[in-house]
Amino acid sequence: MKQIKIFDTTLRDGQQCPGAGMSHSKNIEYAQLASLIKVDVLEAGFPSASEQDHAIVSQIARMYAHQNRSPKVAALSQLREAQVEQTIEALSPLVKSQRAIVHLYVPVAPELMAASLGAYADDKNQILRDVQGMIELAVGAGMEVEFSPEAYSQMGDHFAFTTDLISAAIDAGASTINCPDTIGRACYLQGDDYFVNHMNQHAHIMREQFPDRDITWSVHCHNDFGLALDNSMRAVFEGPATQIEGCFNGIGERAGNVALEQCIMYLNAFGHSQPGEVYRSQCRSKHIRRISDFVHQNMLPRQPHWPIGGDNAAKHSSGGHTNAILRNAHIYQPFNPSEVGQQISFVFGPLSGSNHAQAIIQKHGYVCTDDERQTIMQYIKDHHKERRKGLTDDEFMAAYFAFRAPIKVAKIGFERIKNKQHFAMQAKVFDQAEDIHFIAQDDDTAITALHQFLQQRFGECQIQSYRSESREPGRHAKAHATITVVADDEYFQGKAQDQDIETAALKALIDAYNQFLVQRHYRQPIQTERHAAVGLRD
Repeated sequence: MKQIKIFDTTLRDGQQCPGAGMSHSKNIEYAQLASLIKVDVLEAGFPSASEQDHAIVSQIARMYAHQNRSPKVAALSQLREAQVEQTIEALSPLVKSQRAIVHLYVPVAPELMAASLGAYADDKNQILRDVQGMIELAVGAGMEVEFSPEAYSQMGDHFAFTTDLISAAIDAGASTINCPDTIGRACYLQGDDYFVNHMNQHAHIMREQFPDRDITWSVHCHNDFGLALDNSMRAVFEGPATQIEGCFNGIGERAGNVALEQCIMYLNAFGHSQPGEVYRSQCRSKHIRRISDFVHQNMLPRQPHWPIGGDNAAKHSSGGHTNAILRNAHIYQPFNPSEVGQQISFVFGPLSGSNHAQAIIQKHGYVCTDDERQTIMQYIKDHHKERRKGLTDDEFMAAYFAFRAPIKVAKIGFERIKNKQHFAMQAKVFDQAEDIHFIAQDDDTAITALHQFLQQRFGECQIQSYRSESREPGRHAKAHATITVVADDEYFQGKAQDQDIETAALKALIDAYNQFLVQRHYRQPIQTERHAAVGLRD
């Protein structure tokens, strides 16, 4: 069994991504979720960057200090004594439980060293002394230390210098060596120069130099070429890495970091594929959707087709898929979506079939027999023929109610005779053509007269509220009417529009009554035995 640690840098590298920053309270809320999902290390921020960052890291450290089981907390620092001391101060509540990690870094890629360090880049001996000194300072304060040779994958001809840096870091007390692909440009096609090969070389050298030290090799990959997952997994399966660093939903600088939810599920799916070895993480994958949704809502939007946690990852529309899934719930899923807190769901669209239509209707508890499901399906598609992207369940059921509507009015006419309004409606009632006549007596409104007629014909139903409005300017604007009725202790809201305000109100009342009648005549018990396993939802 090879335990792979998950180092979550969503609060640090993730918030360095433009537009992904969160308030103080949201940082704390995220830390609670990270503890729930059981990441091994939470990199909470960069304490010396600002008072706010220091306060966030400090509060997370205090919060975790009161938990028996929580992630270790890492905080980033440059090789500057004042920064290291600020970082130590922020993490100090976790010293007693040995869960505080100072994360120190210095660039090793030649071009990055020149751009970042200026003249300091030429004094490699001083850099080595500073690495040694800053790590000893942190270790002496009771901290663990992770050391990162920044842009490790681009070190070029600095292999020997990088070796000296890693050796100095371990000698000073660093317990984790992180090997970043800082600009996301590593690829296995680089052959001998591929950074995983260099990791293997450095791991071998350090085992010989420090045979009694247990060093964690970590990998931190960016996704600029879409290779972050492949590179991270190669560092684990083909290299020495036993820790993966990344962010949930793959956020992070530029194109982001490796997505931690993808790493976790990759290990779950393929961690046993190597003969004689099993790779796994301790993360509770059932909370992935929850933490993914948090990042989506509070940091950066997640694409619907995003792997593992995306809205479409367990959502289906095509008729062929739906028919198969109704027989075998997970036939078109690479893993059971419940493993990550998802549910299989269907979206009714242009390619959906009659089985799908029947399943939605029966899930909502209404009648759809095998003989009529094709007709109903086609009606709903025609009703929403412009909705190529699919329907919500509410939209679908509204079309079903329109199909089932017992009262279908083709025309409404009225005239005033001796202070009375005479109304005539051409309609089909339960598919039978009828001419309906009613009169508004004395001070009765047309709505009152129609309501009395409908009650006498179809049953008791009280008007709860009525509203009519014009939503566009000008005298040619249509009237929009909304009427709510109550029957059998349930509320039904009818809506309609017409150039004539009175006609709009009459149509809205009929719409509300139709919903009541569909409920009364076409409702059936929900068939949970057939559909519960599929996990249908809006």
